[in-house]
Amino acid sequence: MAKQTPSQASHDPSFSTLEDSGWSEVPVVTELSDWEFATNYRDAMRPVLLRDGSAAWRACQRWSPQYFEEIAGSLTVPVKTLNRTDIKVSSWRLADYARFVMEQPPGGNGVSSDARAAPYCHDIPLLGLMETLPGDCQPFPANFLEPSYRSHWWRYSQFFMGPAGTVTPLHFDTLLSHNLFFQICGAKQFTILPPSQAGRCGRRGWRWFDVDPEQPDPVRFPQYEQATPVVVTVNAGDILYMPPGTLHHVRSLSTSISFNIDFHTDRSVLRALAHANNGMPTEVAYYNAITALAVIAKMPESVTFPLYCPYLSYVS
Repeated sequence: MAKQTPSQASHDPSFSTLEDSGWSEVPVVTELSDWEFATNYRDAMRPVLLRDGSAAWRACQRWSPQYFEEIAGSLTVPVKTLNRTDIKVSSWRLADYARFVMEQPPGGNGVSSDARAAPYCHDIPLLGLMETLPGDCQPFPANFLEPSYRSHWWRYSQFFMGPAGTVTPLHFDTLLSHNLFFQICGAKQFTILPPSQAGRCGRRGWRWFDVDPEQPDPVRFPQYEQATPVVVTVNAGDILYMPPGTLHHVRSLSTSISFNIDFHTDRSVLRALAHANNGMPTEVAYYNAITALAVIAKMPESVTFPLYCPYLSYVS
């Protein structure tokens, strides 16, 4: 890739329209009411880490690779191998993948994003496929979500399981949606940046970036030296919230199990739809339009979810 000049980055209109509140840190709190979350973070477009927010869940005591080996039955899932420029997808029996994870070394090896391109159970709608799992996630903070997601929140979740060292390269979430992330087992390290700094990170396609925040290349990406990444360790039982468009690079520090929910409010889905002619893939614009029917037009979930459901596989 050619060296990116400052003028190229600063005049790229696709970067200037990614708005944020100018945050530069991730507050860590131990208590967070529904009102405080909505007012101070979600609607203010600021990230927050709720320490031990889900630590009382049965999932945090029960979920492990061994547990999923025991309960998976014959379920088959897509598994990814990711690096900075390529994603390969293969099909695994979940029980076999859980055994694979148990056989891996307990700690990571190095910091390069390409150091350990291990198969990774990544972005799988598992909680919607295994009906016993949502019951392990109680009391669930459903009121953190927009109302149309609350009754069947698990349908909108994406599941992650992998060994230490697995990495998701720098990206933002496809729909430009809010991201509520739950760490269940092990720990992950997030390196996050606000959307306004996307022009410093070597954007590739719609949502991926070529900068490796752990080992940035100052020759290829000189503007990244002006970026202000924030590194956050998310431990088992923690809940991390990231606003729409947040760039994040994620490393598993140990064997890890987690899930997240991408959700929209009326404000965020309208902002996302404004990008329909700004490089957003047609499929992504379609799923945002379906979400707008649920969030803004208040169409019933029985109508909108069957139309939205393929998005969960589209991400996978």
